[in-house]
Amino acid sequence: VILTPTGPCLVEMNCRAQGGDGNWRPLAQALTGGYSQVEACVDAYLDKKAFHSLPKVPVSPAKAFGQEIILVSYSEGEVVGTPGYDDIKELESFVYLETGVSVGYKVERT
Repeated sequence: VILTPTGPCLVEMNCRAQGGDGNWRPLAQALTGGYSQVEACVDAYLDKKAFHSLPKVPVSPAKAFGQEIILVSYSEGEVVGTPGYDDIKELESFVYLETGVSVGYKVERT
């Protein structure tokens, strides 16, 4: 908590698993060699042996590199095509695409 002239401000300390429906997990698993914060938390409760076999510190250097991209829409309307999806999937570095947007989807400004 930071005290500001207008009152207290809660600052997130990254102590929870990221949201995003877990679509970041494939990237996290690639970076670490097979696990993410989700698997580690489940193992802490349900599989103590697996949990205690996790590295004490993150692997270094990372086993992979990647980026999660979240797109923003500055306009509203109905999607009439997604030609960029095929281009993205053809990239040598492509691993995973999760989207709820397809032809006919009603896009709201974000």
